[in-house]
Amino acid sequence: MTTTLEHLNKTITKAHNYLYANEGLSNAEALEELLKLMYCKILIEQDSKANSINSDEEIYNIVNEVYFKLASRFSDIFEQSFKIGKETIIYIMQMFLDINFSRLKSDTKGHILQKVLDRSYRERNGQFFTPVPVVDFIVKMIEPKSHEKGCDPACGTGGFMFGALNHIMANENVSSLDNLYFYEISDKIARFIKMRTLFEFGNCKTHIKNMDSLSNDLDYKFDYILSNPPFGSQGKIKNSKLLSNYELGRDKKTDQLFANQTPDILFVEKIIKSLKYGGRTAIILPDGDFENPSTSYLREYILSNTKIDAIVSLPSGTFIPYGTGVKASVIFLTRLKKDELRRLQNENYQIFFSKINKLGYTFSKHSKEEFNNDGTIAQDYEDVVSAYKNRTYNEISFVVPINKILEKNTFSYSFYCPSYNHSIHKITKAKYVRLKDVVILKDKRERIIADKEYSYIEIADVNASSNEIFNSEIMYGEALPSRASYIVKTGDIIIAIAGNAIGSKKHSKAMVSEEYNDCICTNGFAVMKPNGISPYYLLYFFNNDDFLNQVQKYKYGSAIPTISKEDLLNIVIPLYDETKMQEIENAMQKACEYRRMAKMLTSFDYYSSSPS
Repeated sequence: MTTTLEHLNKTITKAHNYLYANEGLSNAEALEELLKLMYCKILIEQDSKANSINSDEEIYNIVNEVYFKLASRFSDIFEQSFKIGKETIIYIMQMFLDINFSRLKSDTKGHILQKVLDRSYRERNGQFFTPVPVVDFIVKMIEPKSHEKGCDPACGTGGFMFGALNHIMANENVSSLDNLYFYEISDKIARFIKMRTLFEFGNCKTHIKNMDSLSNDLDYKFDYILSNPPFGSQGKIKNSKLLSNYELGRDKKTDQLFANQTPDILFVEKIIKSLKYGGRTAIILPDGDFENPSTSYLREYILSNTKIDAIVSLPSGTFIPYGTGVKASVIFLTRLKKDELRRLQNENYQIFFSKINKLGYTFSKHSKEEFNNDGTIAQDYEDVVSAYKNRTYNEISFVVPINKILEKNTFSYSFYCPSYNHSIHKITKAKYVRLKDVVILKDKRERIIADKEYSYIEIADVNASSNEIFNSEIMYGEALPSRASYIVKTGDIIIAIAGNAIGSKKHSKAMVSEEYNDCICTNGFAVMKPNGISPYYLLYFFNNDDFLNQVQKYKYGSAIPTISKEDLLNIVIPLYDETKMQEIENAMQKACEYRRMAKMLTSFDYYSSSPS
């Protein structure tokens, strides 16, 4: 009996969807019931009775008989009964009749399971799931070996350790789980991993512990640790006893415990301290940990305890299919003793930086596989692996000396990216000024009066392509959002300093027209009055790649990208000869006048006020 992979995928997906749609189960529960039935089919295949099954009733009876033995033998994994009804059991086992699961290799079983695994755990907002291409990329960068002990202290469904095993099997022809350790706080997910190993490898002798890794010691000092720890502000840790166990649970400046801490930051310390000296790790972290001024102490800790091997930026949509749009990157580290680390830093060792743009799937809630025109998977992460291993560098993959990282204390890919820095180098070779030299920044917040009426401007009220404000909302002071900050005047320029669009062609900016004089705007804008430079030339520059590239360099933050006002004011602006400057100013001024004229000509009020 031969079964194609395509047939397997279709059958397993159809069975899972049937369970989900007809039994009132969650995706995850449906997957567990599917695993029970698939393992029952393996046991039935090993029983001579399987060849004599003739009726639906016989199918149902033998499945129940086999499952009773299975649940008795593995009582810590399987419940005493199915959660699904008789008709469903018969229907799915009929679907499995032409599949011999016993003959499938472990990697094939893992593949068909993975097809439904990602869908099953998307509903958990990425807490337990790392996309397979990301796992594959990280494993290829780390290159685990069979003799090395590896773990994931927040393993979820076990993707990293199973990925490590697949790599080892492919390169060493070894399939042992002996050196792989899984730690998971959810007892349900820990039980699922045991079910998964039983199905894929025929045993459940897996080193898995159902525990909170932040509150307990791991079993060993490991050779490698791969992890995508939970991150985000919603699950902050406030337990002072737990925080006191971590250097990163304490404010170094005041020697006081933080009121709370995000788990990803504590996991960084846990992971580093759980490595052998010489051990290596790859950790997925939100970009805020790499860039935010408020997390500089985390970067100092990493620099003081590890050699940074590589930092790779993931696509902004990586985790959108799994419920979160947080931008993240992967940091690759080696734990070293202090004297060895100092020696390497004195030698000014090089750190590899790169960026992945394609992972083989679309970045949407209902994600699909993405292919190139020739039918191959649309991914470029293997190019990054190749650049790292072969030391071949370009505009996307490059190296930065550690001294520069120590000086700047940012791990931002964009900050060091050559293509973003070219604009600055090009501008500073000729005549230029900094923005702070030619504008007066309005930084004094308006005192809001509760019963006063205001016209309020949000970032969404600005048309980025036409550089104009097109709307404001009339609100009393008591109803204004707390971000309402600055009064704008005719001739002022407002430019967004926060939001996903900054540094792109959709970056919001506008010159304030008479219509919006004395409006109040959000603090998501910087408000500036041109001083010694044409406002029209500034608008031209703000639309230019030379400006947008500098914003890309300096922006930070994973949830809401931001550029600080200090960095904004330090942006360099090219100055041309007087004739060219005048030409640019005249062209921009005409464009603004044409837009105002077009707006007037399409206004109902313009025609209604004309004589009949």
